[in-house]
Amino acid sequence: MAEVVIDNPPANALTNELYERLGELTDELDGDPSVRAVLFVSAHPTIFVAGADIGAMANYDFSPEAIERKVTLVHDTFLRLQRLSKPTVVAIEGHALGGGCEFALTMDARFMARGRARIGLPEAKLGIIPGGGGTQRLPRLVGRAQATQLMMLGGRIDADEAQRIGLVNAACDDGPATRAAADDLAQRWAEMPRSSVRLIKACLNDGYDGDLVRGLEVERAAAVQALMAPEAKEGIAAFLQKRPAQFHAVEPG
Repeated sequence: MAEVVIDNPPANALTNELYERLGELTDELDGDPSVRAVLFVSAHPTIFVAGADIGAMANYDFSPEAIERKVTLVHDTFLRLQRLSKPTVVAIEGHALGGGCEFALTMDARFMARGRARIGLPEAKLGIIPGGGGTQRLPRLVGRAQATQLMMLGGRIDADEAQRIGLVNAACDDGPATRAAADDLAQRWAEMPRSSVRLIKACLNDGYDGDLVRGLEVERAAAVQALMAPEAKEGIAAFLQKRPAQFHAVEPG
């Protein structure tokens, strides 16, 4: 079993460099016959992955071409993670919001710590959408009704609620218990016959999620439109200025 520790201080933001490294790492893990399962953890106890660096968005190139390149990079990286031929498990000990939640959705199993940690897709509150596969993977996992409510309200839920709706496999008492539960499942998967595990995962990806690639194409186009809208500029500016967003003031009549 391989353990991957995500360490991109201060907040484990998903930068272009981290996406590229994750893509490279996926290929390395896929090609290593000694790796039979992969456990993903964070080096930061209060944050699993923070998602996009909202502060950096103030300097984004908001041209359609630049936005589409960014969303394509995210989609391609997360799709490669999902299609990794080895079973994957993640231990969520801290917040997993936005891209952090979308990262977790690519895994085969998720364990989350009770306490202050929250998971969710809060993008709608900024006037944008989950653009890293969230609009496609979340409803496939928890059902359309739960996903619709969570995404359209930009909700952040705790471990027990995440377990209740099926977003995580189990809510654990604390960080060490979360990592231990995730490690235990990864070890058990690593002891299973390699061929059957690989083929079952391929069937799940190619069958159950057969329309995912088309769904990601739809999401990519929507993400470009959302980020170019005036609501997005207002939402991001309000976040950086630590003030309530005035969306209705910028919405078209």
